[in-house]
Amino acid sequence: MTTRREFLVSAAAIGATAYWGGTRTKSAADDSEVGKAYGGWKEGDFDLHFIHTGVGECAFYIYPDGTTALVDAGDWKIADYGENGAAPRPNDSKRPGEWIARYISRLLPELKTIDYAVASHFHSDHTGEVRIGAGMKGLSDPDADYQISGIAHVGEYYRFGKAFDRGYPDYSRPTPWAPEERENLVRFWKYAESEYGLKRERFEVGALDQLGAVRAPDRYAFHIRNVAANGVVWENGAAVDYFAKNAENTNQQNENTRSLAWVVEYGPFRFYAGGDLSGVLRDAEGQNADFEGAVGRAVGRVDVCKANHHSYKDAMTKSFVNAVAPRVFVVCVWDRWHFQENTTENMCDDSMTGYPGPRMICPTTIHPLSKPLLEGKSWRKNVVEREGHVVVKAYDGGARYKVYYLSAQDESMTVDAVYGPFESGRAI
Repeated sequence: MTTRREFLVSAAAIGATAYWGGTRTKSAADDSEVGKAYGGWKEGDFDLHFIHTGVGECAFYIYPDGTTALVDAGDWKIADYGENGAAPRPNDSKRPGEWIARYISRLLPELKTIDYAVASHFHSDHTGEVRIGAGMKGLSDPDADYQISGIAHVGEYYRFGKAFDRGYPDYSRPTPWAPEERENLVRFWKYAESEYGLKRERFEVGALDQLGAVRAPDRYAFHIRNVAANGVVWENGAAVDYFAKNAENTNQQNENTRSLAWVVEYGPFRFYAGGDLSGVLRDAEGQNADFEGAVGRAVGRVDVCKANHHSYKDAMTKSFVNAVAPRVFVVCVWDRWHFQENTTENMCDDSMTGYPGPRMICPTTIHPLSKPLLEGKSWRKNVVEREGHVVVKAYDGGARYKVYYLSAQDESMTVDAVYGPFESGRAI
C-alpha cells in the first residue's frame, strides 16, 4: 500500500498545474472555466465535493472558514455487480479510499487533519468493507485489527479530529443490531483514538453546530443543524422517535432508516444531506408513518439536496421532495438502479402534485443500462446527462452558488461544465 509520503509526492505531481488558490469564477454564467482546472476553494466559499469513484458514496466539505469534513467513503466489491455496476473512476488501479485522499490532497495540499469524519450509516458503500480494501492493518491484537477500507483507508493519509456515527457511544440505538461493517469502522475509530487522540461524540439530534465551524466559528453566518439519527427526527424543537411509534419497528433491520441527517445554512443558502435515509416505519395503527416526509418537513426548503439512498426507488418520496423543494438535486450513483423513473418523476414534478420552479438533477453518472429510462420523458430536460465529480460552491456569503462537473476520468480536475450562478434563498 502507498505510504503517506509516496501518496503526497504522487498526488502533488498530478496537481502540478496548481489550480488551488486560483481565481474565482466570473459572476456571469459562461464557459470561461470549462476546459480548465478547477479554480479551487478560497476563504468565504462553502465547497461541497461529491467525489465520484464509481464504487460508493463520498462527500468532502470545505466550510467558509476552512473547516473540513469527510462524509462517508465507500468501498466494496462492486465487481460482483458485473455489468450492473458503474465503472471505477479514474480506474481500478487503486482502492476508492486512496483515490478520495488524492482528490482531497489536490484541493488542500497542506492539509494533514480533516476536522470531522462522519459515517452516515453502516453500509459498505458509505463506510468501507470488512473483507475488501488494501488489506488488514496488521495490528498485533487480532481483536483490534481492521480492514483498511473506505473511511479507514482515507485514514491512512489523513488524521481525523472528531468522528461521528449513528451508534456511539454504546451502539444500542434503536436496537443493538447493525451490519458487520460497523465493527470494522469502530475498530478503526478505536485505533485512531489511541494512536493520535481522535475524539468521538454522540450525534445529538437537534444540536446546532455540533458539526460547526472550528477555525473561525464567528466569522461567517454558517450553521449546521442535526435533524435525524436512528429514526429520531427534530420536529418543532423536540426529538420525535419514529421507531417508538410501533413496537414492530424494532424488528426491522433496515440500516437506511437509521441514517444521520442534517441541514447546512450559509447565509441564505441551505443544503440537506441524509445518507441513505429511506424505508418504512409504522405508526401506532400499523400504517406508514411517512418517516422520510417527516425529515423533509423538519428540514424545510433548501437550495441543494443530496438525494436520499442514491435516489433508489424506495426513497425521495413525494412528501419529502415537496417539503425540501430544492433547485438542485445531487445523486451519488454507482449502479444502474440509482436512476429510477418514480424518484426522478417526483423530483421533476412541477405540477400541482409537486412544487413550482426550475430544478435540475445532477447525478455523478448515468449507468448505460439506465439511459433507456430517459427516452421520451418530459422531465429529461431537467437531468444533467454527464459523469464526474459534482461540486457545489456557495459564495458571496451564501447569496449565490454554482454547480460544477469535474472530470472523473483522470486526476486533472478539469471543469467539464458549469451551471449557474443561482440565487440562494428558496427557504424564504
